[in-house]
Amino acid sequence: MSKTSIFMSRPTVVDPAFEHAYQAFDNFLGDQGLQPRRLGGSDYTKQAPLKAVFRIIDECLGAIILGYPQFVMRHEATRSCKAQNEWGFVFPTPWNQIEGALAYRAATPVLVVAHHGVEGGVFDHGVTGEGVIHLDLSAPDWFRSPVFTQPYSEWIIEVAAIRDQRLAEQAAS
Repeated sequence: MSKTSIFMSRPTVVDPAFEHAYQAFDNFLGDQGLQPRRLGGSDYTKQAPLKAVFRIIDECLGAIILGYPQFVMRHEATRSCKAQNEWGFVFPTPWNQIEGALAYRAATPVLVVAHHGVEGGVFDHGVTGEGVIHLDLSAPDWFRSPVFTQPYSEWIIEVAAIRDQRLAEQAAS
């Protein structure tokens, strides 16, 4: 039986601290019968990136948006060499926002997972009507946490329903 294609939104390159855990997650998805697809990962084309992403999402039955830190801004105010005020912002790749919006627009089941501190747009609770899972994406088994597995189970049921619907439509034609 062939694997179910899902769209994976994540940066092409992530900090090495995250890559090992991502590979374990990718293997987990494969064991679940899922084939993650992403531009610059599994799919390459001469098309403009946005057109290619449209096509890939249309060919997939679900989407996972992984918000890894891509840009980190830190501010520290000091007085007499002692930190008085420290704060920072963590931003995902802008493609997470684009790809997440396109997946929602395509009415495909979407699962949004973000590293702690990644917020804004699709990573804000309530923006899309879906929950956002915040975890330490550098942890080697983050995808085995109940915080992930329970929403993932709900998402996989939605993906299976889309798959079954498409198979029924193909059989009828």
